Amino acid sequence: MATQYGKTSRSHALNWFLHRITGTFLIFLLITHFWVQHYDAQTASVAAQVLSSEQIEAGALPDYPEAAKEAVRARYGPDAQVTPYDVVMLRLADPVYAVLWKGFNILFLIFALHHGFYGLNNILTDYIRHPFGRVLAQTLSWTLALVLLIVGLYSIIVAGWGYAPEF
Repeated sequence: MATQYGKTSRSHALNWFLHRITGTFLIFLLITHFWVQHYDAQTASVAAQVLSSEQIEAGALPDYPEAAKEAVRARYGPDAQVTPYDVVMLRLADPVYAVLWKGFNILFLIFALHHGFYGLNNILTDYIRHPFGRVLAQTLSWTLALVLLIVGLYSIIVAGWGYAPEF
């Protein structure tokens, strides 16, 4: 399709499709994130010891002290509590679960940023009529998304490093 200037228009079909896909996955990622990270302390790994790859291959599992097990026991009913900070940090510090949860959080971050900033750029395109204004707004928008991605990735990757619980 030719535009008024004779150039062919750029298709945004891939971004449109990714916006729908990320929105669908965000529903499941958000539910999983809230359940596991905030409410389900039972699934937390609370090992304070680090195992070598040889020990893991041999089938060894970390030891969990009773105080640590009690600290992550889920409370239901009127005594329900959200997952404490220590449990989240222990989960992210545990060598067994860190790769899973950090990978999950990185995927969640990437999907959320793409979905949110693509939606923001659609709004900017609708309301800003001047071509230079659109380019400037979109450039600033995606620059902010990149900064948030870098900060988010750093936060996720270093979370739990050197964390030592006080049990």
